[in-house]
Amino acid sequence: MPKLSEIKVVRSPWRPISEADRRRAALVVANLISRLDFVTDWRLQKAYFLAEVWSIEERLRRLSAVDFASWAHGPWSLHVREAEEALEAQEIVSRVRHPAKRRPEAEFLQIKKAEKLPPLEESDSEFLDSFAAQVKFVDGEKLTKITKLTLPFQATKRDALVNLDRYLQTLREKHERFVNSPRVARLVAEAKAE
Repeated sequence: MPKLSEIKVVRSPWRPISEADRRRAALVVANLISRLDFVTDWRLQKAYFLAEVWSIEERLRRLSAVDFASWAHGPWSLHVREAEEALEAQEIVSRVRHPAKRRPEAEFLQIKKAEKLPPLEESDSEFLDSFAAQVKFVDGEKLTKITKLTLPFQATKRDALVNLDRYLQTLREKHERFVNSPRVARLVAEAKAE
């Protein structure tokens, strides 16, 4: 048996997030659970990741500051899991067992006390409504395949953190170049003249 001094301690890849960021993650988790049907831990993780990516692509901003890792089974976040557990401890979210598609039964998450949830900003609420309408009936397996096809996930090595902040920065820079392009300005002027 190795001595304690011989054991290498690997630093956790998860960066700590602030208390405000934790509350924000819990709010997004609760809102996703309330908008989607048959939400398991697995489906919540994939839906949250996809919502983050789509928010970056459509609105050029993140929903929250959570990190995701690139695992064999798709993106996963310790921060999302902690937010889910915090909501369970506050009795806002509960787990219920129901018959499942691929096994006799599964644990599904549901909102128990919606009145305890602070409201989201209107733009975030509208975004999550639109997002949920598009993925509400997508099962966990298909959702996993979709998340694995996203650019940030594909650009990340297995077991590494997905750099969503860098993805956001890259898209903002592209957007800025596009907005400031003389060719685009000319095309807009021509369109307005017609």
